[in-house]
Amino acid sequence: MQIFVGSTNPVKINAVTQAVAETFPTAVITSLDVPSGIADQPRSDQETRRGAYNRAVAAMHDGFDQLKLKYPKTNKNAEVLAIGLEGGVFEMPDSELWSTVWACVVDAQGNTFESNGARFKVPDTIAKAIRAGGEMGPVVSKLMGGKDIRRGQGAIGVITNNFIDRTEEYSVIAKMALGLWYGQDWQKNASIS
Repeated sequence: MQIFVGSTNPVKINAVTQAVAETFPTAVITSLDVPSGIADQPRSDQETRRGAYNRAVAAMHDGFDQLKLKYPKTNKNAEVLAIGLEGGVFEMPDSELWSTVWACVVDAQGNTFESNGARFKVPDTIAKAIRAGGEMGPVVSKLMGGKDIRRGQGAIGVITNNFIDRTEEYSVIAKMALGLWYGQDWQKNASIS
């Protein structure tokens, strides 16, 4: 199995690696630098979801091209997946700012499988800076003395004192999207009366 990750961020690569480790331990995971097609700081659930989808589609396109160059007989029936992961923020009706993560898996046939989660209220100090035009990673990095948290523990690691880090946060969402692809034929085995 070949899995293309639509990012070169080690957090996202490690999240996908963890997500497939148990079921697909021999999967070849390749990271690709692809655009999300959205703002650096997505500010709605819809925009964040679109970023994950855009990354997955671009990774499939670029990755499949690379695969065909390396293995010319590769076809659309190959076990090839691409995954896009995107984090963003959205405003609740009560004006609270919340964090969100979307994952999108695209298979070689063009089917998509999405999941969402890892939602938490953004602390007011961080929310204020984001509302003023900041991006979550750089805002929290600045609060932590300039340490780049996007490629490591992430905002969730800082906020939870490393009880959970960004890799773990993204891994669960990635595993859900991959699981939806894996179990897509569940209805064939179901007996619904």
